[in-house]
Amino acid sequence: MISGDISLLILAGGVSSRMGCPKHLLPAFGGTMIDQIISRLGNLFSEVIVAGGDLDLNNSARIVDDIRSEQTPLVGILSGIKASATSNVFVIGCDMPFVKPGLIHLLISRKDDTNDIVVPVIRGYYEPLCTIYTCSTSDKIEQYLDSDGRKVTGFFQAVRLTEVQESEIKLFDPLLESFINLNTPSDYRDYYIRCC
Repeated sequence: MISGDISLLILAGGVSSRMGCPKHLLPAFGGTMIDQIISRLGNLFSEVIVAGGDLDLNNSARIVDDIRSEQTPLVGILSGIKASATSNVFVIGCDMPFVKPGLIHLLISRKDDTNDIVVPVIRGYYEPLCTIYTCSTSDKIEQYLDSDGRKVTGFFQAVRLTEVQESEIKLFDPLLESFINLNTPSDYRDYYIRCC
């Protein structure tokens, strides 16, 4: 386990329109896509939370329903933060099967009392779905959603950020595979090629 004060939060909401079926239930090595992620990363954390509406999973994760109706990953993040038994959550999507433990260790090593969020910066952009959030950011997220905000990074200016640069991340993940997500059937076929 990396730390007793951080949970793994997997986002499994959304309509998966480009994939054509729920991505968290895609067949994968060892069960479904979400089973594989939990098997690879779950033991690094004190708990595993899966956020999304109407989920039916056969694993040890704690399922949390979305607590708001807005269609944005921020609702999943907020729902998981509110339910977490820890002070921090590491957020990833259910379609991100290649996240490296070394990257997680790097991000956690940067988390301290001076920041609210530790976020990777890849090709000049934030990667908010592979990021550590302090649970006390829930108020800022709610305020942003109440103001009709939807962009995941839209509330970042209201909190204390620590950015982790691409050059540092490549020491642990040279090909930046942690940030690959499976959005289409073609992406899913490539996933199997990579894993074989």
